Amino acid sequence: MSSPSESSSASEHEASSEDETQNAIRDDLKGMSFEEIMKLKEELGAKVYKEAVLGAKSSRPQKPKTKSDLKRLNKNRPREMSTRRQVPFLGAEHRVERKKAVELRDPRFDEKSGSYNAESFKKNYQFVSQIRTKEVGQLKKQLDEVEDDEEKHQIKDTMQRLINKNVEDKKWHTKQKQLKKERAGIQKKHNLGQQPHYLTKKERRAKELVAQFEKLKDTGKLNKHMEKRRKKNAAKDRKRIGIE
Repeated sequence: MSSPSESSSASEHEASSEDETQNAIRDDLKGMSFEEIMKLKEELGAKVYKEAVLGAKSSRPQKPKTKSDLKRLNKNRPREMSTRRQVPFLGAEHRVERKKAVELRDPRFDEKSGSYNAESFKKNYQFVSQIRTKEVGQLKKQLDEVEDDEEKHQIKDTMQRLINKNVEDKKWHTKQKQLKKERAGIQKKHNLGQQPHYLTKKERRAKELVAQFEKLKDTGKLNKHMEKRRKKNAAKDRKRIGIE
């Protein structure tokens, strides 16, 4: 096995012999004309000619160009780009990706939401009435704990608003049941070959008032309701004749 000193001396000997060969080739080329040198280069090939004249290709790998090496020497000169990557389109480096604009839409007026069906809507969101009832119970407990008059007034207004909404929903469902009953009666008359009676708005309103009267009478709230109506009508009369 050869020692490191022997291997280093052998490599130095090979390098010196290569230098002598290159010097000899260069001396021979000095005595040749330019035309003869070009002819020799064509016969040997550019790669072999360079290796013979300039020396063997260095075994050390060539360092890739850094970002600083690719910078322009002058702002008016084009920038040198690496051939290892595809050159981007003109102005691509200045192009800013546009964020997709958020589409705001109102489901009440958007065709994507479909047509509005009041009956389906009320049926699907019937649970909201139960939530309102729970909120009214929580507000009642909160009302007992609050001492500030203004805050009490706000809580009472909120409670009354929630109760009124539930009352309106109940009225709507009661009215829909009545309308379904009327339609069923009309369809029955048609099936029997008889002429059905279509209620007018006035007749339907009178029927609703009678049903409301009977309900108030059964629950014992008729006197209170009548007193409330009397005060409301009196206020309207005073306003009409200009009495404060």
